[in-house]
Amino acid sequence: MEGRRASLRAHLFDKIRAAALDELRRTGAAALSLREVARAAGISPSGLYRYVDGRDGLLELLISDGFEALGEAVEAAVDAAGDDALDRLEATARSYRRWALDNPEQFGLILGTPVPGFQAREDGPTTESVRRFAEPMIRAVAEAYAASHPAGSPEAAPIDLISFDPAKGKLPGPLSDVLARGWARIHGLVSLETFGHLVWSDADVEALLRTEVRSILVELGHPSVGVGAPATV
Repeated sequence: MEGRRASLRAHLFDKIRAAALDELRRTGAAALSLREVARAAGISPSGLYRYVDGRDGLLELLISDGFEALGEAVEAAVDAAGDDALDRLEATARSYRRWALDNPEQFGLILGTPVPGFQAREDGPTTESVRRFAEPMIRAVAEAYAASHPAGSPEAAPIDLISFDPAKGKLPGPLSDVLARGWARIHGLVSLETFGHLVWSDADVEALLRTEVRSILVELGHPSVGVGAPATV
């Protein structure tokens, strides 16, 4: 009996997640309606509180799911790219862009304008999902840095991804600045395209992303990448 109850609860929780995502896509985060989510999930508004702690809890769930989904997409792309540092970083940028274009509302929620009046709990579900999202990107950069600076070289720095906490923004060694600048450039291009701010331009965004990836590798000191003309797609 307990197993059946747990299964029914998990099924209803999945329905709530799907209804919340549909409502987010329909109205945006600021206008997210608990009543509409409950109606779409087939439960009463009061029943929704047995699964989420009000509107903030629903937003936390959506944000956590969004970070998880983006992290999984990037990780799958990086893992499929092979061992070459350039290929892995290009796969990171391409998958980041592809997910944003396919899921603009979620992308805007997790990495766009903060929702007025909402603050995620430090011990809430978003903390672990942020770590899940950040890890594959950081790993790709850290591996490229490690390949450029063999152990024992003067420039080598300890790379401790196990203790790294993206929620606190602390990254060991000289990787922090490179990662911040690189992500800003990749995220900036992707955000401009996703939210329609490049409609005036005939820019090939994927080619621009490849140029930025090469720039990141140059900053990391990767020996096989030079500063040259942008790659063609």
